[in-house]
Amino acid sequence: MKINKEILNSFLEFYWLRPENAVVKYFQSHSWNDLEIKGNSIDISTGDGVYVFLHSGGRFNLNFDLFHDTRSNKFSHNKFIDIYDFNSKKYSPLISKRPKKFFKYGTDWKKHLLERAKKLNYFKKLVHHDNNDIPLPFEDQYFDFIHSNSLYWTNNPNKLISDINRIAKRDSYVVLEYSTTGMLSTLYKMRPILDKRSFDILNRKRTDEMKGVKGDVNFWIDIIKKNNFVIEDLRAAWPNQILTDFWNIGLRPVSHLLIEMTKKLKKEDKISIKKEWVKIFYDILLPLCTKPKPFKPKEASYVTFILRKK
Repeated sequence: MKINKEILNSFLEFYWLRPENAVVKYFQSHSWNDLEIKGNSIDISTGDGVYVFLHSGGRFNLNFDLFHDTRSNKFSHNKFIDIYDFNSKKYSPLISKRPKKFFKYGTDWKKHLLERAKKLNYFKKLVHHDNNDIPLPFEDQYFDFIHSNSLYWTNNPNKLISDINRIAKRDSYVVLEYSTTGMLSTLYKMRPILDKRSFDILNRKRTDEMKGVKGDVNFWIDIIKKNNFVIEDLRAAWPNQILTDFWNIGLRPVSHLLIEMTKKLKKEDKISIKKEWVKIFYDILLPLCTKPKPFKPKEASYVTFILRKK
């Protein structure tokens, strides 16, 4: 597998204190980068919009990243909060390169993340909406291109897929990224070894809140086919088990502490450290991306479906 160094570095630079997220997001993006975003397009559950911004060719100044303005000082393993569900005047994206392509619409259920997404000046319209509230707030057969990487968080994936079919035009493309039972496989293997406290620190409620990971690839295939979609392709988005293991553990348990430490650095020191940090993780991750036995699509812990509406 050939790795695009510039694109991987762009993900590593933005998510630098969470390299496990950076590398899997690179591969998720890579799994559908041959498709054209066109016409009326929407990214459902876009969050802060950065993933599709980077996917579309946008780039940030090295002085800006995910950890620029968070609630890391409020987090502890006794008091779980989403440190990124926060927006203030300090959050101001430093864009070095505008994207080559754009999604017209983006949705999310977290208001603060949409406020962050708005500051990218990337979407034509952002809509505050919870995917558990069906129907989606769009007209029938409205979209030419639909993407989402978060549908597995919902309570009723079958109803949601049915409604996505409703808003998609005939012959439109729908790109859906899904987790499978293998996504949290490392955690399940470690559960008998760790005591409850240790497991909870690593888990961060993922096994409770990521509802869709209880379904394997065939579970998603059945739902998709029942809802009048043609599966044009099924692709392994995460490349192998070693990267899946890396994502399951990563720097998640200490990320809030790393963020707090970087706040105390002078700007020039932070940039110098960040450059070296990114280079180290690139050198470590490159062979882990390319040398282990790759997943077959139906074995993968995270997959991308390329769908077409009949």
